[in-house]
Amino acid sequence: MKRLLDSIRGKRKPLGVLGAILFILAAADYYVGYKQDAILKAVQEKKDRLEQVAFFMIFPDIHDAWNRVNELEEYEAVIKVDNVSDEVIYTTHPRVTTYVQTGTFWTEVPTRDRDEAEMQQIYELSPGQSRYPMITTIGREIPYTEYNMYGYMHVRFHISLYVLPESIFNEEEVLERYTDVYIYLKPYFITDEQILAQVAFVDNNVPEMIPMPPH
Repeated sequence: MKRLLDSIRGKRKPLGVLGAILFILAAADYYVGYKQDAILKAVQEKKDRLEQVAFFMIFPDIHDAWNRVNELEEYEAVIKVDNVSDEVIYTTHPRVTTYVQTGTFWTEVPTRDRDEAEMQQIYELSPGQSRYPMITTIGREIPYTEYNMYGYMHVRFHISLYVLPESIFNEEEVLERYTDVYIYLKPYFITDEQILAQVAFVDNNVPEMIPMPPH
């Protein structure tokens, strides 16, 4: 009988060790899974936050546009970015591609920053509005299409910038925010009198730029 009990006790010892090992492995697996879930959750929350900032807190648009004096084929367009939140938002410098409607197509025209020497890599957008002046060149030879407004060019600005979660650029943690803005732009070679003969404006004030709704 004693021999039988000793045999059982001898078998229990390795079984206990094996059970402890299995418990440790299970606990380690649970911990690793928990940490992975926590990391994935944090990454998703950061992504969701960035999307909220990019699409619901900043709004790129055109503030104004006009023909530059003594530079007949050059037009200055001021890009604005409204930050409607109550916090600083980090973005890259806006990139602008400009198109003029020619028939059923859009013809790209050159656009550059007016103050290239002052460009920064990362901008801190404080609550309110930030502005960026651009220069667009539209040659007289471009066969632009009058859309709905006599004499005016139908112009599209494609505005693109990257939104960052912080002031350091990390390609894996940025989100592109882009929008298309449409305006009517008065050509330099069309006089106010020619337009007023076809279109009525209050007090005969012919605007150089007429905003258009998104389309």
